[in-house]
Amino acid sequence: MIEHIRSKLQQWFYDRREESQNCTSVLAPAQEDRLFKTLEVAKALFVEPLDQFHFSVRCGRNVRYIVDLNDNTCTCRKFQLESFPCAHAVAVAMYRGFPPHSLCSHYYMTDFWRAAYAETIFPLPNEAEWEVPNYIVALNNLLPPEAPPRTPGRRRTSRIPSTGEFPQPRKCGRCGAIGHTRRFCTSQIPLNNDSTDV
Repeated sequence: MIEHIRSKLQQWFYDRREESQNCTSVLAPAQEDRLFKTLEVAKALFVEPLDQFHFSVRCGRNVRYIVDLNDNTCTCRKFQLESFPCAHAVAVAMYRGFPPHSLCSHYYMTDFWRAAYAETIFPLPNEAEWEVPNYIVALNNLLPPEAPPRTPGRRRTSRIPSTGEFPQPRKCGRCGAIGHTRRFCTSQIPLNNDSTDV
């Protein structure tokens, strides 16, 4: 099983290494396609400069987003969350006349993609070639740590009530009063409710 997983990983690494070596674009192919789709959306946006680094980008329904090229942020928050330019940032790049891929994080670049698959996965040695101390150390690293023994009894659970939820008041099943339960009831209750005084 482990040998099958290792051989599969070896094949994947080899395929991706070859694909990355043959790539001529600045961005990885998946990111290049994504940026191309974003360019199509950005062509319909209207850009107004606010100052040297801040721009107002207007969408179709008079919705405005502020793009800051100094901090690589946009008020739609997609730009800073993904470190990949949103349509508003791409529109600003087209307005300023510089390539939009310069706004991408270096993690999306082809060079980083090549470096990720630079390592080679070699086959495992035969069991006869393994050194016993290293084999034991490797097995100890694979085993999960021992869990402490459980304490006896049921675990206590306390639920956090939702907003606007209040605990129900206690009602006695014996006398019907609120504030206590049957176990702690001290009320005097007649023996027979159907009895009438003669």
